[in-house]
Amino acid sequence: MKPNVLLAISGGVDSTTAALLLKQQGFNITAIHFRLYQTDNQQTKDNELQLIADKLDVPLVHLDISKEFSDTVIPYYTSEYLAGKTPCPCSFCNLNIKWRYLYQYAKEKRFDYIATGHYAQIAEVNGMYRIRMGADPAKDQSYFLWNLPQEYIARSIFPLGSLLKSEVKSIAAENGFKQLAQKPESMGVCFLKGRNYRDFIEEWNPLENDTTGEIVDENEKTIGQHDGVHHYTVGQKRGIANLPKNKCVTQIDATTKRIHTGTWDSLFYDTLRITNCTLTGFKPGEYTNFTVLVRGFGRNPVEKCTIKMGDNGDAVIELNDPAWAPMAGQPTAIYCDDILMGGGYLHSAWNR
Repeated sequence: MKPNVLLAISGGVDSTTAALLLKQQGFNITAIHFRLYQTDNQQTKDNELQLIADKLDVPLVHLDISKEFSDTVIPYYTSEYLAGKTPCPCSFCNLNIKWRYLYQYAKEKRFDYIATGHYAQIAEVNGMYRIRMGADPAKDQSYFLWNLPQEYIARSIFPLGSLLKSEVKSIAAENGFKQLAQKPESMGVCFLKGRNYRDFIEEWNPLENDTTGEIVDENEKTIGQHDGVHHYTVGQKRGIANLPKNKCVTQIDATTKRIHTGTWDSLFYDTLRITNCTLTGFKPGEYTNFTVLVRGFGRNPVEKCTIKMGDNGDAVIELNDPAWAPMAGQPTAIYCDDILMGGGYLHSAWNR
């Protein structure tokens, strides 16, 4: 009997091609689309999804979890910014919404596997199921999956993990989805729908307390006023009048409502503290054979590091080479070669 797979489908080229590949591999597929938020053209979107499912010849299930999404992901996103942090909604959503409901539905309906169109791979290492980086370095999405538990990973399939994006588009085009393959990719945070995130925060989380305050330089001298801590992120220069060319935001203090500025070079840090740290299959101790992917204002490369684990979910990461502008609230993913071992949320950074 062919294994049954529940595939999360968005209507884009990636999840559609994932369905094509799974069918070619002999799986019985049911596509499931999660409605995470309401859109102005919801009916059009639903019709497009049904056309794709019909063309693939697979059943399509719609699951409205917009309330769960708005009760979980949106408060996280808005409150993190108001606390002076820079959140990553995708990582948070993957664990708390997408994989949770995908796994739950699959378990209830007795599917053998769950699948998505993520650019990542699965490997079994010493009896543990691990996520590996995708073959396409420009599209690798393993970083966003650092917090998935074993029961989710063990039943997951990533059909696109060994492919380049160009290959995925070619497969789609060759199988009757040429228009979809040529469609521009959606970028940014999905639920913003192109809106400015600052406006979104104020719409969803009306500010009960005044978050405006002073902008200060390295000597704590006031050089201006700002219109709310949620308008800024570490490394930012734009939006601060009269700031010298080599200066940017270096710290956001939501308690004092101060935006600190300094030089770009002052944002290089070689020691990081992360919270909610998960290293699946390891006991607390000191580990030296890891690399860490730190994403700051830009995109930092994978760096060699030593990790010192605590008993309370905290960890201290000592980088061989400093990372630029790591931001509080951002996920920090931990790898051994291309194997994702876990990660946590960045709390603070300093130099040894």
